[in-house]
Amino acid sequence: MSSNCPPDLIIDILSYLPIRSLYRFKCVSKSWSILIIQPRFVKLHLARNRRQKFLLFNDASLCHVDPETSLLQQEPTSSYRPRISWVFESSDGLFCTKMSNPPDHDFFIYNPSTREYKKIPYMESEESFIMKFNNLYGFGYVESMDDYKFVKIDIERRIVQIFSLRNNSWKTIKCDFPFNGINRQLCWPLHWEYGVPLNGAIHWVVDYYDREHNSPQIVAFDLVKEKFKIFPSLVQVFRKFKWFMVLRDCLCIINREEIFWIMEKYGVKESWTKHAIQNKCSWKDSEYLFGNLDDDGWTKGDDMHTVFVGNDRYHNKRVYIENLVSPNFHTNNAVASEGINNFT
Repeated sequence: MSSNCPPDLIIDILSYLPIRSLYRFKCVSKSWSILIIQPRFVKLHLARNRRQKFLLFNDASLCHVDPETSLLQQEPTSSYRPRISWVFESSDGLFCTKMSNPPDHDFFIYNPSTREYKKIPYMESEESFIMKFNNLYGFGYVESMDDYKFVKIDIERRIVQIFSLRNNSWKTIKCDFPFNGINRQLCWPLHWEYGVPLNGAIHWVVDYYDREHNSPQIVAFDLVKEKFKIFPSLVQVFRKFKWFMVLRDCLCIINREEIFWIMEKYGVKESWTKHAIQNKCSWKDSEYLFGNLDDDGWTKGDDMHTVFVGNDRYHNKRVYIENLVSPNFHTNNAVASEGINNFT
């Protein structure tokens, strides 16, 4: 087929195929295998395949869900598999996961579409990687740099440690966290210490107390400028606060009263809009898969928050885009440099 069709046509056809089909076609020839990991093809495929899937997880296993077909696929479990402590929000199809097995500071970058992963290397001192209560963590994609970055913010020491996936290296910068002024009394993450990525920045909801203020705030760390910024918000947005996430490419706050707030225009205080949580939803309603919240923020009635697959219960869900992006793309680029020009 490749000898009878122009290479550009074959590339165009392949770029629309699902991941599973492409991985089978890697066995066709060496040139096809190289093409599929070539950065330009990976970007083309990602741009043309924005189909959302779910990743369900508990501390022992993962489960993939296709909302279009309701097909569930569990990851095979084993006795030596590390226990999952947390899965960060997805950044362009990649996840960062934290494992709870000793040692307690192992983080992995994971592609649920290809099942490929990479362990984030330790910094100079492993002790500096041990988690503390009021540290903040985040994982995000920087489009202008075509890079994925993992950040650890030590509020007490006033430093930010940044791991670049593209460079496979760490760097440390001095950076004052907001509210670290003279009057600052306490500051800690109100939601989770794991941030929410959007628009090249990582966002957290933090609570702080000083002599003049007593109110939660959204704080962001810009992955390009490597600086903090405080987001304007309305007091009522944080009333009975429960959850912080990205919804329809907007920052979203969910409370315990079956209400959620969306910042329609990024960074604009007046753009917060109020919405009601839908009571019933299907897998296809990926944007509104909340269910009914009880006083503790868990679902009641039709329990959409807890999913049963066989004998396993999954309390957590992440949405991701199926993609070919490799967590090891800094090493794959050398192999893929033969590129599309040599495709036959």
